Amino acid sequence: MRRARKPALFRTALAAALAAITIPFIAHAALGDESALTAPTAQVFPTRTGIGVTWNTTDATTYRVERKTATDWQDASGPLTGTTWVDDTVAAGASADYRVVATADAEFATSPEVHATRPAETPATGDIDVLALDASHAGEVTWLQDETAGPVTASAAADGSRTLSAGSLKLRIPAYFAGPGYYSLRDQNGVTLTQGERSCESAATFRVSAVTYTADGELETLAASLAAGTCSGAASTAWYEIRYRSAVGYQMLSVTPEPLDAGRVPVGTSKALTLTLKNTGTEQITFDSMELNVTNPWTLARDCERYLAPGASCQATLTFTPPSPGDWSARLSIRDSTAASSHQVLMTAVATSLPTQPGQPGIARRYTGHTVNWPTWKTAGGTPVKGYFVHRYVGGSETTFFIEANPNLAQMSWDDSEAPAGAQYALSVVNEIGEGPVGARATVSRATEQLVLTNGVDKGLTTASVAGFAADQDDSGQPRAAVAASPDGRSIAFVTVGIDKSLWTQTVAPGGAGEPVSLWTPDVAITHLAWSPDGTRIAFQAPENGTSCVYVIAAAGGTPEKVACDLTSPSWMPDARTLVVVDRRLEPDRFARVQAAAGGARIATAPAPAAAADGKPVRVSPDGRTVAFGDGQAVKYVDFGTDKVLTSPSLDGNVHAINWNPDGRVLYATAASQVFRLDTEYPTLKQALPSGKVLSGQLDVAWQRLAPTIAALPAVVGSQTSIAFEGSALSPGTTYTCTLTGGTPAPCTSPYSVSGLRTGEHSLTVTATEPDGRVTSRSRTFSVDASGPVARVTGPNYQSSVAATAKVTVTATDPANVAPAIGVASYDVRYRRATSAGAYSAYVQPWTNTTATSMDLAVAAGYEYCVSVRAKDKLGNVGVWSADRCFSRPLDDRSLAMATTGWARGSSTKFYFGTDTQTTASGKALTRTVQGKRFFLVATRCPSCGAVAVYAGSKYLTTVNLAYPTTHYQVVLGLPVQSTLFSGTLTIRTVTSGKMIQIDGLAVGRS
Repeated sequence: MRRARKPALFRTALAAALAAITIPFIAHAALGDESALTAPTAQVFPTRTGIGVTWNTTDATTYRVERKTATDWQDASGPLTGTTWVDDTVAAGASADYRVVATADAEFATSPEVHATRPAETPATGDIDVLALDASHAGEVTWLQDETAGPVTASAAADGSRTLSAGSLKLRIPAYFAGPGYYSLRDQNGVTLTQGERSCESAATFRVSAVTYTADGELETLAASLAAGTCSGAASTAWYEIRYRSAVGYQMLSVTPEPLDAGRVPVGTSKALTLTLKNTGTEQITFDSMELNVTNPWTLARDCERYLAPGASCQATLTFTPPSPGDWSARLSIRDSTAASSHQVLMTAVATSLPTQPGQPGIARRYTGHTVNWPTWKTAGGTPVKGYFVHRYVGGSETTFFIEANPNLAQMSWDDSEAPAGAQYALSVVNEIGEGPVGARATVSRATEQLVLTNGVDKGLTTASVAGFAADQDDSGQPRAAVAASPDGRSIAFVTVGIDKSLWTQTVAPGGAGEPVSLWTPDVAITHLAWSPDGTRIAFQAPENGTSCVYVIAAAGGTPEKVACDLTSPSWMPDARTLVVVDRRLEPDRFARVQAAAGGARIATAPAPAAAADGKPVRVSPDGRTVAFGDGQAVKYVDFGTDKVLTSPSLDGNVHAINWNPDGRVLYATAASQVFRLDTEYPTLKQALPSGKVLSGQLDVAWQRLAPTIAALPAVVGSQTSIAFEGSALSPGTTYTCTLTGGTPAPCTSPYSVSGLRTGEHSLTVTATEPDGRVTSRSRTFSVDASGPVARVTGPNYQSSVAATAKVTVTATDPANVAPAIGVASYDVRYRRATSAGAYSAYVQPWTNTTATSMDLAVAAGYEYCVSVRAKDKLGNVGVWSADRCFSRPLDDRSLAMATTGWARGSSTKFYFGTDTQTTASGKALTRTVQGKRFFLVATRCPSCGAVAVYAGSKYLTTVNLAYPTTHYQVVLGLPVQSTLFSGTLTIRTVTSGKMIQIDGLAVGRS
């Protein structure tokens, strides 16, 4: 509200208000230390004969009033016993200073001095006796009302104030004013305003025009204006004109009606309102101006002249011509000569019309039916909204449905549970004027995702769009509790509770719902359902002897397989082979990744020391990186790779269920019978979905989305593999791209073949693009073993032998680069050979893809053979060739040249190849040109045998003593190994005489 403008003289005086304001009597010590008497407090007031002085009673016996002369204080009154005295000696217009001295015995106390000026003219008394209140509404809410009443009754002074009464008005004011002038009472209790049964205290400003009192202090005449305006609940400024037995006139302007309400005015029309201004005072009012704060759509026409005589009235006409519907207001300012200086009139109107055209409604799609929704309109066209028409168009025909308005809802909705194909919807709004134009049509596209809700109480199926607005799809069957969705988005698994505790699956697809199929009926409660990403299995929790256990069951039915007990809240990892659970086998409980197989072998443990309490929901994000779980009234997010933990805002109730959307960017949680949407990119935000139907109980939620499905994979695949996927849930003509970890998306068909994979964890994302542009995807993590087995040759376990066949043995290990190890499937075995003086030949591979680990190799005399092996695992990974295992078969003695005479050639079946070369003489030599590092002498050892020395060229190698307690033929004797390849003549020279030397052969090895 704009505050009223005061006359210039009044505004100036407010800034320099007189210091001699009237205050209640408060006893205090006099100035100085004259005595222990209480000093009085003095006030002055004008009388017809002079200046009156009054003071409060103290404990004194007598008083005297002293007046200040030019140099000193003089006793002006003599001894007094009363508390009022009038100085008749002061001339009109003169001033004087006074003080009151209280005495008792020899003690005295002096009041502070007070100053007074006798008016130059004594005001006349008259017959104007009125209290006039201008409540100054100006459109504000106030309990004060305009009132003019008389005659006025004035009470005697008491406690520094007196009360004026007239009609329903009472006004408590200061008991005395020192004379004409301005008085500012800044304390909140300066005056008391009373009208009828209500009253309040306020600060105030007085402008006193005339005032006199009788000699005994009673009010004789008063003319004053009062501005008060700090009352609680009252307007910011209220004005009083106070006249008590006064001859001074006053101005008071009545403005009616105020506020000025045009009511409802149709757009395109006009309405004129008449404002009456009446002078209810005794003096002429002068108008300065009348102005509107806006000029459109209001106009002003006035017949008021500049002057308005007492008792006269004039009118102003205000015309409202609304250009558009809505609430309108304006303010008329009337500047005048009253004490208030201006009057404000608030004008209001409601422009009405038919409602405007609404926008397209929202369509919350479900597989069967959908919900038309739109924001609530509280008003339209300037009037309250009565309701809405939903217009449904099918095949050129239109059907309308009236929906009654509910202004308490943020959104309105209407469920079309049996929506015909190809339907379009539009809205029109109905207000008190009528129905507005129909808005734009919304075309319903096919439903590709929805939420399924259960609460363990309601029978049948409740579904909702991902934007909310739940509706019953059917109401048959048993109450349903836990629920999960298949990865292709066309089926759900649920648990019935009550008498029949069973696990079921049911087709729930855009074409409708099929009949439920029972998978298992135990005698215990089943909770925490989770459908595997490949669609083949369902995990759940059930008790066994009071302990929580986790099971998996084929989605097609069968006998459940117990994973392990002391596990709770299973949720599938994207590999479709492992589960994240709360592992109570650990101390303390922790989130762990376990095999979804009997025994529940633990693969990994989450770094963060966090776990969900028993019975609380747990869900792994589709990419397997984040575990979300309910913790009291919030959802917490645990990073499976770090110890980072985030917390959502409070959901206003304990979290009962959570479910990720298939993209992993949004998570839905249920709490306090509501469904909340949580954005994982902005974890501090939450959004409660509009419910549509009234939801109750502990809600479980599953998110269905039509999507491709990636088929089951083996536990480990090789570097080359084919991965099948299918999109029967999608529209014909859907195309696909496949993306491997870190790779570039490429068009693909099923099965998707890939090669060159490295050992480790990989991820495949299949993205489907349907003909209408809808894109959806699924991902699968899988383990790759691209490493072949490590093979080695384990036999023969000799370096040289006279045998014609060598028993070659091989073995291999398949390293567990990924769990589990795959195992060896077959071997390839090869060899190469070299003569005693030549290089190795190329490899020969006599065994390929053999499963045998032992084989016989025919070896020729005079050759060294080097055998190596490689293995292939069951995934087709071929390992590298092993190191060579080398061994040799000796040359016959006939291959040695007799470098000296004295040797004899013998034959016997006892000898290698049936021959030997022998002598008993010393210094006899045999030679052979060779290339090698390893040399083996074949000879007979016996009790009477001698010794030979061996030379490589001129280098002495060793002496071989052939003497032995017993006789042995074809003995292979190793000579010192050479550090480098020797190429030249190897000499065998006898060093004993008279002892038998039988040389049977020589073996040479290059390795």
